[in-house]
Amino acid sequence: MDSSEDIVLEHCQHLLVNLLYSLAGRHLELYEVENSDGENKQQVVSLIKYVQSKRGSMMWENEDPTVVRTDLPSAALLSALVQSMVDAIFFQGDLRETWGTEALKWAMECTSRHLACRSHQIYRALRPSVTSDACVALLRCLHRCLSNPIPPVLGFIMEILLTLQVMVENMEPEKVILYPQLFWGCVAMMHTDFIHVYCQVLELFSRIIDRLSFRDKTTENVLLSSMPRDEFNTNDLGDFQRTESRGYEMPPSSGTLPKFEGVQPLVLKGLMSTVSHEFSIEVLSRITVPSCDSIFGDTETRLLMHITGLLPWLCLQLSQDKVMASALPLQQQYQKACSVAANIATWCRAKSLDELATVFVAYSRGEIKRVDNLLACVSPLLCNKWFPKHSALAFGHLLRLLKKGPVDYQRVILLMLKALLQHTPMDASQSPHMYTIVSQLVESTLCWEALSVLEALLQSCSPVQGGSHPQDSGYFENGADHEKTLVPQTSFKARSGPLQYTMMAATMSQAFPLGAAAGESGIPPRDVALQNTRLILGRVLDSCALGRRDYRRLVPFVTTIANM
Repeated sequence: MDSSEDIVLEHCQHLLVNLLYSLAGRHLELYEVENSDGENKQQVVSLIKYVQSKRGSMMWENEDPTVVRTDLPSAALLSALVQSMVDAIFFQGDLRETWGTEALKWAMECTSRHLACRSHQIYRALRPSVTSDACVALLRCLHRCLSNPIPPVLGFIMEILLTLQVMVENMEPEKVILYPQLFWGCVAMMHTDFIHVYCQVLELFSRIIDRLSFRDKTTENVLLSSMPRDEFNTNDLGDFQRTESRGYEMPPSSGTLPKFEGVQPLVLKGLMSTVSHEFSIEVLSRITVPSCDSIFGDTETRLLMHITGLLPWLCLQLSQDKVMASALPLQQQYQKACSVAANIATWCRAKSLDELATVFVAYSRGEIKRVDNLLACVSPLLCNKWFPKHSALAFGHLLRLLKKGPVDYQRVILLMLKALLQHTPMDASQSPHMYTIVSQLVESTLCWEALSVLEALLQSCSPVQGGSHPQDSGYFENGADHEKTLVPQTSFKARSGPLQYTMMAATMSQAFPLGAAAGESGIPPRDVALQNTRLILGRVLDSCALGRRDYRRLVPFVTTIANM
């Protein structure tokens, strides 16, 4: 109905009118199925007249989604037409399900990318019931799309993620745990360096964890039992070979699957971009729970990094010059911050950190009004508990956020750095990097705050006795006097070989500029991120008995379209 060929356009419109008349109009005439005010008949007549009025012109613009533009006006018009069709053919109770099944098949197997995108949009408009097979098949489509991530394919990846979001919304909350592949598929996709894809993955992940309960061990045990495994595990290798022999053509993957180190580091990396920052805040606020360390992060440092990740945002809600644009009114943002602080307090109590809990309870009750008061209370407690042993971890995150994150956060981050430095000795091997980043703000409007940090840094610099272990943190490169490279955490750390660096560098690229250049292996960061995303997602799919349709039939256009 958006074809540029007049004859195609005309025939499609004729066909739709004839279908409406034969399926709906004739039914009303023959069986006199009518309510008191003639609403059904009027609905059908109006729909037929609407389609006829478009004769000779496109029903909507011929457009495809891109990685930065997914909200298409034409998709809204198509969705409205689909809904009207279902309402008109009301007597066929299974139309939504049968049409949805067909639409999803076209979405996954159509040779035309444009028609496949439209099929996704039709499926989302229909919102039929969800099956495990369909979810896994869509993850397989994602995996295949990653084999050729050029702009048109990235736009299609966004369609798949939007469809998965609708699927999760349609699930009954208590049944989401039956789809653990969706959880791990999101974790795999969080390794991507395509930032808009990353944001959609976080959006999907938020919907999933909203429907999971982390209050007992059941959810944790189910997720752990379905966690992607190392390909060199004997049993998993056997499964992988059987998959190959069945002709599903899962592409060969190299490298050892890294040891899982938690979801939290993958979410924290999103704070470093103005595009993804708010998405990461949303997910962090949802995983502010004291349970499931085996899923979310390291038991020893998870709470520290969670507080470090959220504290700048909490401070900003107290700031008098709130200039950050937000989708929510400022008052709603503050109420949300109070709720997050209450959850952090609960977590602190579970860790027997009662003084820290008291501070966050005070925040949640509106008793802390100023940023300096909050930092004066929190900083010594953080330092007493975790510093200097884990100071490199926390300072590394804050410095990356200062350098790469939203400009609106720079002032509160500088205030945080000053407050922390006043309560912990600074390792001399780490101070040059902090000096380099902070000194760049001396000639800005934040001159006073930057100078205060440098003064605190100078006063705190002293050899650390038996505490700090920057070489274990993944943040600081040892030995060199020049500016050291900040390397973000990843949820999977390689067990040996050159992958140890490349896995940590997985998020560093030009498209998602969170870090440095190519790794020691010489592989460009974008290729590293793509390799790791495909590797982990492939392992997730290797363990799935569902969705076992021929891999080569899925999204066939991925291998035929040229780079644009």
